Amino acid sequence: MTPTSINLTFSKKSMKVLRKILALSFLRPISLVSVTPTEPYIHRLPAELLRQIFLFIVHSAPDSPSIFSCGRYTISANVSSPPIVLTRVCHLWRVAALSTAGVWSRIQVVLPGQVRSFGPFLPHLLQCWLARSGSLPLTLHIVNSTPCHNFTCANRNHYPWIITQTNARLLNILLSESKRWATVVMPHPCDWGFNFNTPQLRALECCSSNDLSKFYAPNISRLYINTHCYLVSPMRLRIPFYKDLRHLHLRDASVFALCSTIADFPHLETIAVDEIYLVNVPAARSYSATLESMTLPLPSSRLRQELKGLFGLLHLPIFRKLTVVGTPKKRRVDHLLSMLAVASFRVPVVDFQTDAPLKKAHMSRIESLLSVVGEVTFCG
Repeated sequence: MTPTSINLTFSKKSMKVLRKILALSFLRPISLVSVTPTEPYIHRLPAELLRQIFLFIVHSAPDSPSIFSCGRYTISANVSSPPIVLTRVCHLWRVAALSTAGVWSRIQVVLPGQVRSFGPFLPHLLQCWLARSGSLPLTLHIVNSTPCHNFTCANRNHYPWIITQTNARLLNILLSESKRWATVVMPHPCDWGFNFNTPQLRALECCSSNDLSKFYAPNISRLYINTHCYLVSPMRLRIPFYKDLRHLHLRDASVFALCSTIADFPHLETIAVDEIYLVNVPAARSYSATLESMTLPLPSSRLRQELKGLFGLLHLPIFRKLTVVGTPKKRRVDHLLSMLAVASFRVPVVDFQTDAPLKKAHMSRIESLLSVVGEVTFCG
């Protein structure tokens, strides 16, 4: 394999930094190995700059590098993507990649639930990957590849996922490093049946608020629950480490759950809810001295009264920005305006987040929001 056969994607910010690194490389003639004038300039890079490039390659990707490639009944090592592919270009790159712990500190592990058996090579590969990361905190994305055949899509989230023997071999390896877990995405759905000792955990994505009590995570600051919560009891009762939580993202919540959650987390700075659902439980007034921003769906006619009630119940003295997700059509903007008009707190900025182009937005109605807010932004 040659370097020209690698397909890499960089963000604009990473490309700017990468250009600076390459420009600086010609100012320092130190290299990993002795080279001849006919060899490529990339081989003249100082070792630390080549390692920095590898870090940008891995960390600029939107997802964690996947260690396995899985079919329905097959599993193999993923050798076509960084960081493993970096070790297959040449000896120089292999030495640099294997000695850079940071490129091995992020990993996505697809659990091969339907693979009946596999040799010792794949567990050994996982162990080697984790060993290469040294003692660095781990960013871990665990994916359950086993489809649920016994339940429909509507109710499959409420049933535990069965751990097969092949999955258990990989999970035991991951669990042996649980004290290094820093950012973790749990499989969907998940019920491992035991507790997790994760003292370095800072960010967690899971499928149910019921799973939270299984984690010992005194330093967690960011939480995302990505399935239906149906919260009817205070969320703090399910999270023993709730005092330090700063950022919360819920797949859905009622106005009652939202008000109680904001009041229950004393250091919460941001909260995001993808969907508001109706529930016949009265909400109480809520106060937060720390909440600065909130992300909500753009109100529909069905939720207009619910969200008006929410804004009348909340008291947020340092609130800075409301982000609303959805296309700002006339009726929905009118609903938003009525919500803001009854708010018991000041909303300095309203930010519209949508996939729709600017021409589909009712600009005259958006401008009317300036009567109750200081600034309106639009990202489409």
